Amino acid sequence: MEKSLAHNEKRLLNTLKKRAENAFLRGNYEESLKQYSNAMVLQQSDTESHVGLLLADLAADYETESKALYDYYQVLKRENRAGADKILLNLVESFDGNLSKMAAMTQIINALNIDRNDGILYSDFKKHLEQSNNFKEACEDMIFSTRIILTSREEFIEFLEILVEHGFAQMALVYLDEVYDKMSFDSKMGEICSKILNAQ
Repeated sequence: MEKSLAHNEKRLLNTLKKRAENAFLRGNYEESLKQYSNAMVLQQSDTESHVGLLLADLAADYETESKALYDYYQVLKRENRAGADKILLNLVESFDGNLSKMAAMTQIINALNIDRNDGILYSDFKKHLEQSNNFKEACEDMIFSTRIILTSREEFIEFLEILVEHGFAQMALVYLDEVYDKMSFDSKMGEICSKILNAQ
């Protein structure tokens, strides 16, 4: 009897989550929120429902970013199912309206499987910033609207330095976290890390 109840509960939970996900993909975030809420009532510890609930809630004000995070979540689930929920929860819960931080997250997500023809080179990004009177607005506009292609380690380091110098230390930290285990660290990278941490 207990096994039958547990099986029915699991089946209902999966049905609710499927409805919620389909609503999210259709852009019906209110319905998605409702279905994920129902799933959470049924099983409060279900982290997948928690992630979906947060993404549906976020989409009301930041639709593009929420969709990008959803796509990233699908990639994470394919690569590392056990850690996917935790990573997304940390990303979404740490976003408190900080556009710079969300812009950095979106940029990283968009960089997955990047097509060189679908973005601008870092050199063009720099030119755009130099021609603008407002670095902060120009930087956020570019990161939200396009992909920045960094073609070398030197460009990456320079990009981090520019971000820190102009008050985007949090954004620089997100970029650094993304490549931490993929790049060798020398004295120059150590210097950048110190600048980022001191600016927090």
